[in-house]
Amino acid sequence: MVTLISYALRDLTRSYKKLFSIIVTLFISLFILSLIINLETGLKKELNNNAKVLLGGDFEVDTRSKKINEQFLQELKQQSTVSSTIEFSTMLTGSLNDDTNAFFIRLKAVDDQYPLYGKVFSKPEDAMQRLQREENAIVVNRKIFETLNLKVDDTVYVKQSPFKVVGFVETVPDLGRALLFGDFAVVSNKAFDTLNITSLGSFVNYEYKVKTNNSKVLNFVNEKLKQFPTYKIRLPENAANNLKRLISNFSEFLSLVSISAMLIAGIGISNTLISFINQKNTSIAIMKSVGFKSVEIKRIFYLEVFCLLFIITTLAYLLSLAVIPQANLFISNLGISLEIEFSIMNYSLILLTGLLVVVIFCIPTISSIEQIKATSLFRNIFQLTKFQFGFKNSVIILFLLFTLLGIFLLRSDKLYYTTTYFVFFFIFCGVFYLLSQIIIYILKKIKFSNHLPLRFAMKNITQERSIFPITVLSLGIGATLLLTLTLVGTNFKRELEKSIPEIAPDFFYVSIQKDVKDNFISSLKKQDPQLKYETVPIAPASVAKINGVDPLTYIKSSNDSFWVLERDRRISWSNTPPQDNPIVEGKWFDLQSDQLQISLDAKVAGNFGVNLNDELTLKIYGREVIGTVTSLRQVDYRDLSINFAMIINPKFANQLPHEYIATAKFSDPKLIQEAKLVQEFPNISAIKVSTYLGKITSLVNKIFIAVVIISSVVVIVGLMVIASAVVVQARIGVYQNLIFKILGLRSGKLIQANLIEFIITYVSIFLIAGLFGIFTSRFVIETIFRLGWQFELMPVFNVLFIIGALTLFLILVNTYRFLKPSVYPMVRNE
Repeated sequence: MVTLISYALRDLTRSYKKLFSIIVTLFISLFILSLIINLETGLKKELNNNAKVLLGGDFEVDTRSKKINEQFLQELKQQSTVSSTIEFSTMLTGSLNDDTNAFFIRLKAVDDQYPLYGKVFSKPEDAMQRLQREENAIVVNRKIFETLNLKVDDTVYVKQSPFKVVGFVETVPDLGRALLFGDFAVVSNKAFDTLNITSLGSFVNYEYKVKTNNSKVLNFVNEKLKQFPTYKIRLPENAANNLKRLISNFSEFLSLVSISAMLIAGIGISNTLISFINQKNTSIAIMKSVGFKSVEIKRIFYLEVFCLLFIITTLAYLLSLAVIPQANLFISNLGISLEIEFSIMNYSLILLTGLLVVVIFCIPTISSIEQIKATSLFRNIFQLTKFQFGFKNSVIILFLLFTLLGIFLLRSDKLYYTTTYFVFFFIFCGVFYLLSQIIIYILKKIKFSNHLPLRFAMKNITQERSIFPITVLSLGIGATLLLTLTLVGTNFKRELEKSIPEIAPDFFYVSIQKDVKDNFISSLKKQDPQLKYETVPIAPASVAKINGVDPLTYIKSSNDSFWVLERDRRISWSNTPPQDNPIVEGKWFDLQSDQLQISLDAKVAGNFGVNLNDELTLKIYGREVIGTVTSLRQVDYRDLSINFAMIINPKFANQLPHEYIATAKFSDPKLIQEAKLVQEFPNISAIKVSTYLGKITSLVNKIFIAVVIISSVVVIVGLMVIASAVVVQARIGVYQNLIFKILGLRSGKLIQANLIEFIITYVSIFLIAGLFGIFTSRFVIETIFRLGWQFELMPVFNVLFIIGALTLFLILVNTYRFLKPSVYPMVRNE
C-alpha cells in the first residue's frame, strides 16, 4: 500500500495540471458549501452564546397585557434581580402644530436595572442615564433622529405628551420582534405611567427579566405560575426563534444550490478524468505489462483523486473561514459578532460531501482502466476507454447518491421542500439528458446537404464521444436554476413595489375605541370624500389547547403556522364570511347560538392537523373557553387587508370587551394629514403601509442579490464543465484536424461548424430551460408565496444572452487551440 501511495503522489505532482478543471470546479463548489455551513453554524452559535443578552435575562416572565401580581413580584425580587420592561405601540411626532412626519413606533419602557445583560449603544453615551434621571425623557432610534432633524434636548410628542430627546440609540441588546425591523424609542417606566396606556390596540406587553445564579428561582416561578395560568416563561434558548428559522431556511436553500453545483461539477470530473486516463493509456498498458493488476492501478488513481480532494477541501474550508469576519458588516445591528473558529464537525461534513460526489462520478471512469490491455503496446494501438457502469457499479453509485441526499435531508428543517427540490433536480437532469439523446437520434436519421460546415456540425453532435449531452445537461440545469430565481425575484419585487401597493390600504389604524369610532371615520371622510375604508372589532385570544392537548407540546417551532401559537392573536367576528376569505370546508356560524364557534384559516388547520368539529380551547382575557371549528377559510394575506387566522361567532363575541381596527385607502396621497389625526385622536395609532413595504423591498433586494450570486456558481461550474468537455473532444479530434490540414481545409470551415453546433445546442437547451424556469418560478410564487405571477421578458432575455455568449466564447476559444496541430510530430507518432 505504501508503494501505491508513493506512486500516486509522484504521479499527481507530475500530472496535476491536466486535472485543472477538476481542481477549479471542486474548489468553487466546496468553498461555497463551506461558506454557507460556517455562516449558519457561526450565526446560530453566536445567537446561543448571546441568548441571555437577546432575551434580557436568565429567563423572562411574560404577563402579556396585565401587570404582574405585586406580591409575586416582591417575592421574586427577594431572590433575584428583576428588570421591568413594557413594550407597546403608539405614535410619535415632531410637532403638534406642523404637518410633520408621524411615526408608528414600538415604545419600550424600562427601569433603572435595564439592561441586565449586554449594553445599549447610544449617543451621547449618558443618554440612558439621563432617561432615568429626568422627567419625560426619551431616546429614539437613529432613523427618527435623522428624519426629524432632531438635536439633543429637542421635543417630540407621544400621545400629545411632550418628551425631551436626550439622544438616539443604534440598537438595544434584547431585540424584540418589532424593534429589529420597525422604528422604536425608549422611555422610563415612570414616563410610561403618565401616558395612561390601557388600549387593547396598543399591543401592550409586560415583561419581567430575571437575573439570578440560583437555579431554584426558576422552580419557584414555575410553581407560582400554577396560580397565574396567563403568565408565561421565556427561556434564553427561545429568545431568537424567528431569527434562527430565517437563518436555517436561507442557508438550507443556498446549501441545496451548492450541492447542485457539485453534482454538475461531478459531470466535469468524470469527463476530465476519462480524458486523463486516455492520455495515460500507454503508461497504464506498460504498468500492466510489468505486473500491476487493474485493481492496483485503480487504487493509484483513487488515491490521486482523494489526495487532491483533501487538499482542495482544506483550502476551500480555510478560505471560507477567512471570509467569515466580513459578514459582521451586515449583522452589526443584531449585536453579535462572528469569529473564526475551525469546526471538526463542519470540516468533516464538507469533506464527506466532496468525497461522495467524487466517488460517485469516479467509479464508472476509473473502472474503465480494465478496458486497457497490455497487448496494445505490441500492436501500437491507441485504445479510447469508455465509461464502465455494470450492475455492481450502478448499485454502488445509487447507494452513495442516496447517502449524499440523506445527509442533506437529515440536516433539513423543511423536509418536504428539500425533498421536492431534489426530485425536481433529478427530473430536470433526466429530461435534459433525454432531450440530448432525442436530438442525436433525429439528426442521425436526417440526410444533410453538401454544405460542409453543416455536415461537420452534425457529425460532431452525433459522434460517439460528443460533448453535446454534457453541454445540454450541465448548461440546461444551470440556466433553469438561474432563470427560476430571476423570475421569482422579479415577480416578488414587482408584487412588493407595484401590485401590492395598488391593492393594499394606505394605513392601518389601531386602538380605535367604540366611543370615538364614528367620529374618527367622519374625520377621515372629511379629508377624502372618496375614501375606501373598513372597520372590524377585535379582541385578544390565544390557543391554549387543541382537542384538549397543549399544542406547544407537539407542534414544533419550525411549523409554518407556529406564529399562531406564539402570543396572543387578535380575533374578530362577523355575521357573514369575509369576501376575500372563501369557505373551503364546513358552514358559517349558527348566528343564534351563544356557544363559541370558530372559523379557522385552512392552511393553519392543515399545519396543526385540525379538522371540522375539532375543539379549540381559546384563552380570552385569561379565561379558557372551549369552541368548535365549524368552517375552514382560504385566507389571502397578500393584499394586506384586515385578515384573521381565527374568526368567532358574533353572539358569543358581543359579550367581550373590544375595540376596533380600520384600514383606509385614500384617492390621493396628498389628502393624508397624519399629524392632524394624531392631534384629534391621540389614542389612535396609524401604521403607514408603504413604510413597511419599503423596508421589506430593501431586504428582499439584498437577499435576491445574494441568492443570484450564489446561484450563478452553478452556471459558472457548468461553463467550466463545458470548457473541459470541449478540450477533451478537441484532443480526441486532433488527428481529424491534422487530416483536414493536410487536405488543405481552412480553419474557417471548422469554426462555422462550431457556430452551427452551438446554435443547435443553444436553441434546444434554452427552449426547455425557459419552460422549466417559467413553470418552477410560477409554482414557487403562486403556491409557496401565494402571490401573483407574471412573465418578464427582459430578465429572461438577459440571462439567456449572457449564458449563451459565455458558452460560445468558451467553445470557440478552446476549439481554436486545437485547429492547427503540428503535422510532423504526429506523423512520427510523437
